[in-house]
Amino acid sequence: MKKNAIVLLAMALLSTSAAVAPAATAQAQSVSSNYKVEVSTDSNADATLYNASGEKTSNSLDDSSTWSVSNVTKIDGKDYYQVSANEFLSSDDSFLYKKRPEIIKVATDHEVSVYNHKFEESSKLKLQAGTKWYSDTAIYTADGMPFLRVAPDTYVAMFDVVEQSFTSSVN
Repeated sequence: MKKNAIVLLAMALLSTSAAVAPAATAQAQSVSSNYKVEVSTDSNADATLYNASGEKTSNSLDDSSTWSVSNVTKIDGKDYYQVSANEFLSSDDSFLYKKRPEIIKVATDHEVSVYNHKFEESSKLKLQAGTKWYSDTAIYTADGMPFLRVAPDTYVAMFDVVEQSFTSSVN
């Protein structure tokens, strides 16, 4: 009986030691399974993947491809999105989004500005006051403000939306 208790105590101590091991320089946080990342490089080239230490791997992802994300990790202050067991995509080469199908109505008293996925305002396009749009995804600023997609790489700020009607999704 004593031998079994000692074995259990040893196992408990071993499992505890893993919990108090020194922290790595990268911190990860889980994200919900409906977050995706789209590769978007400035040069339309493949995006390099990195390991958990921020070192380049030999793999890359095609520009404009979409991947599921399991964690967001900060390495040296920059966000990296985990797309495989030990491979991460830099936020410099991609953007995070969430599936969010809905019908929206924009502000009724003025034209509304639209933005790209880098939150840069378009100088050529605005949405007409009071118009309704289908939106399938949302992206978020660093402060958590949602922007809703109304066309490829065209987003409207949530503060310009006056009505929402959610639709169902099978994804």
